[in-house]
Amino acid sequence: MSQIRAISDINPMDKQTDHTEVLAMPHTISVVIPVFKGEKTLKTLVAEILELNNNTTDKTILRVIEILLVWDGAQDNSAKVMQELADSNPIVRTVWLSRNFGQHAATLAGVARSRGDWIATLDEDGLHNPSEIIPLLNTAIQSNYQLVYGLAKNKVPHHTLRNSTSQLAHWFFKSFLGNENRNDFSSFRLIRGDVGRNLSAYCGAGVYLDVALQWVTLTSGCYEVTLRKEWRPSKSYSPFRLFSHFRRLVLSSPGTPLRAISLMGILTIFLSIGLMSYAFYQYITGNVPVQGWTSLFILISFLFGVLMLAVGILAEYVGLILSISMGKPLYLVQSKSPIL
Repeated sequence: MSQIRAISDINPMDKQTDHTEVLAMPHTISVVIPVFKGEKTLKTLVAEILELNNNTTDKTILRVIEILLVWDGAQDNSAKVMQELADSNPIVRTVWLSRNFGQHAATLAGVARSRGDWIATLDEDGLHNPSEIIPLLNTAIQSNYQLVYGLAKNKVPHHTLRNSTSQLAHWFFKSFLGNENRNDFSSFRLIRGDVGRNLSAYCGAGVYLDVALQWVTLTSGCYEVTLRKEWRPSKSYSPFRLFSHFRRLVLSSPGTPLRAISLMGILTIFLSIGLMSYAFYQYITGNVPVQGWTSLFILISFLFGVLMLAVGILAEYVGLILSISMGKPLYLVQSKSPIL
């Protein structure tokens, strides 16, 4: 596995340092952190991220060039802590939203203002260990991924309701809304910088960020990380908020669920034709007397299938309109080939 080293640790005068290593360009990292209740956690988290630039065990060059703290209508004293961190650390930058827009919108706001070759997104509560950014970058470089998720290899330290609904959402996404070969998603991500910034220019309101990432990424992967216990009490996710989160996931993928209506209509039409053929065969052979209700049932089934097919076609148009209104891009240009 490739190793990561901070650019500040390379001494051009060191005779033991390989010349190609000195001339190598660093992989610059922008770290984006949405802030809602970060008063007691931000200082420690930022200090851990800054330590990545002091790593001396690696060969490939990594440098965190900015930490973007996005104020998302925080309900505590996070704003003061954010400003103190920005005043004392030149690489800490603040982004101030006008109100609370939600984690996905806040993440996109930070991504749009980033400058790094790669963009890492973390939660503010200490759940994600910043040192895991190193293996995420290794995975991305080795496998030429545009997007890498940090997936938990231990039990997520949340309450049962939140864990079970998250698992349900992931299963539903892979089975009905996305490609089953795609990886599960997580708020701990490493995204190619040009891909993330271009995507942020297209996304409209109510878009589930991970669905939008599937629109534009050709290669994605995952790396197993160990989630830590949160440094503060867990967010209060009410059943209504969990349902709202799941609703955004479904509405961000309009094509697949709407397309199911057309499929049901086609299957119903074929079923009615099959029943009609069977009933006609029984009638001409005289094996079973065919009563009037049989033809009525077949006719209703056929018309119901035609109706569902018509609704499905209309739903396709609705899905197209939704994709346009959500800002799904027709294409996205990046700085280099995603497969070379």
